[in-house]
Amino acid sequence: MRTPILLFLLGIAVYAAFAGPRLKIHTEHNHFVYQAMAFLDGSAELVRPPPNQNDWASYEALTLKGKSAEQHGPVVKGFFTGRSGKPLEFQTLKGEHLSIPHRDRGASETHHFVSFPPGPAVLMIPFAAAVAYGTNDVLFTVFFAALNGVLAFLLLELLRTRGYSPRTKRENLWLTVLFVFGSNHLWSAVRGEVWFTALIVGVTFHLAYLLFAVDARRPFLAGLMLAWAFATRASLVLAAAFFYWQLVAPTSGERLERKEQLRRFLLFSAPPLVAGVLLLWFNHARFENPMEFGHTYLAGGRMPRIRDFGLFHPAFFKRNLHAAFTLTPRIIDKAPYLQISKHGMSLFLTTPALLMLFRPKRWHRILAPTLLCLAATFGLILMYQNTGWVQFGYRFSLDFLPYVLILMAVTAPPVGRAFQGLILVGVLVNAVGAGGFGRRLLNPYTAEFACPEPVLESKKGE
Repeated sequence: MRTPILLFLLGIAVYAAFAGPRLKIHTEHNHFVYQAMAFLDGSAELVRPPPNQNDWASYEALTLKGKSAEQHGPVVKGFFTGRSGKPLEFQTLKGEHLSIPHRDRGASETHHFVSFPPGPAVLMIPFAAAVAYGTNDVLFTVFFAALNGVLAFLLLELLRTRGYSPRTKRENLWLTVLFVFGSNHLWSAVRGEVWFTALIVGVTFHLAYLLFAVDARRPFLAGLMLAWAFATRASLVLAAAFFYWQLVAPTSGERLERKEQLRRFLLFSAPPLVAGVLLLWFNHARFENPMEFGHTYLAGGRMPRIRDFGLFHPAFFKRNLHAAFTLTPRIIDKAPYLQISKHGMSLFLTTPALLMLFRPKRWHRILAPTLLCLAATFGLILMYQNTGWVQFGYRFSLDFLPYVLILMAVTAPPVGRAFQGLILVGVLVNAVGAGGFGRRLLNPYTAEFACPEPVLESKKGE
């Protein structure tokens, strides 16, 4: 118990030190606080207008008159698409495309929403009830980031004690350092802000889920943690395969009796089912579509790539792959002499210890569900409409980093000097990101792209 406590305290100290002045006040992108306040008011939509225009969802409730009112009713909800050559086109929440001339347009009311799954907002409700919009999202994120170090170490130790990993306790400490300080986790943990808070909290529940899901040991707790995980990061619903695989084809080799399998199946499935139904209801209440979290309505629905291709499409694969693996900084002739793309940089630069995965030393059956979940999660992310955008490194890697940790523990070579050196290089690189990203030292908000912004071709006929 002593080691986990020390890891938590170390995490708090390191993240707080890098966060620095950010700890004094909430960020300007504290979307989850606004959602928590809406929940306290009994509302699904915001009860206060958003403080900026950055990643809030919104649509119009437009009152119609004339012929349009006769055809479509007194009020339609949606947005004018802004397509070139189609100034009258209005897309409703149900996906219908209407032509509404200016003479038929009456009063319009804009409704604002948080477009991110509400898990962190629910956790913030007690704090929002106490200090309202002053709830500090940086402190909130730092706490969960420190907890991730504890959970990562406990997962590694579990793999060791159950015979899946050949690591010593000392090696597991090195791998824990790799996870929490030598990856994109470090610089993401110190910022607060909706994007990074969601990722860090998602990692917390993802690790907790895996900890209970190994050998399908704790079905109800595993299901509960998975429910919180995908209520925070929707893509993590795919992690259910890790538990179900081990329930049907145990990696320990000890097959359960049919009755026990059914019992664990029901215990595990109940929390995600309840959470899933609540999320579907929440989405429908806001957008009349149970599958819509709100990202379709970013920028009032007028973001061209989402409008034309949706949130997931093979057209996004190439640039996401580039951002994940091949994007590098470029050298410039003035301080700080390196220019980071707004899309971040390669995982092999932020976490060079990943190279050790190309030297596998052993195989174990637990790697089968691990690789399945890794491939499914990463594959989905590669088709997402966004690379992660303004970032130091490829931040979406945090959604599949727990599987990488298992791979490192089970199949990578011993943590010798070369391995340790790569871990320390990763710590140094991410420390630069934690200390300089978003500040004058290293500010990609004002830097030019290290690579041209990919241009998506318009659909034929538009």
